[in-house]
Amino acid sequence: MHLARFVLVIAACALAPAALAQNLGFLAGGPMARMNGQDVQLLTKNYLEALEKLPDGHTNAWLNAKTGHSGTATPQKSLERAGRKCRLIEFTNAADGLTGRSEFTFCKQPDGTWKIPS
Repeated sequence: MHLARFVLVIAACALAPAALAQNLGFLAGGPMARMNGQDVQLLTKNYLEALEKLPDGHTNAWLNAKTGHSGTATPQKSLERAGRKCRLIEFTNAADGLTGRSEFTFCKQPDGTWKIPS
């Protein structure tokens, strides 16, 4: 019984970095690594507007005319977790010929901010 649990924990630890890299790939080494502060501000404003205002399935886009970098945020599904409004949102980003896509669930906090639940 203890050996089986140990094997499962080791397997989960071995797979975690790969899953994390796949999920956050657009952040590290992808287009996000090429973005400047203004790009990040536009990206952040874009996804916050999408979380707050867009119905599921509708896309909000951003473009920094100075850098040519761009992206989209598309809420996929609204749900509730522990009494909080949550939304699954898809991101696409492009910078310097690199593109990336990922999905995250954000939940609205009591102070009005949106955070990825831990």
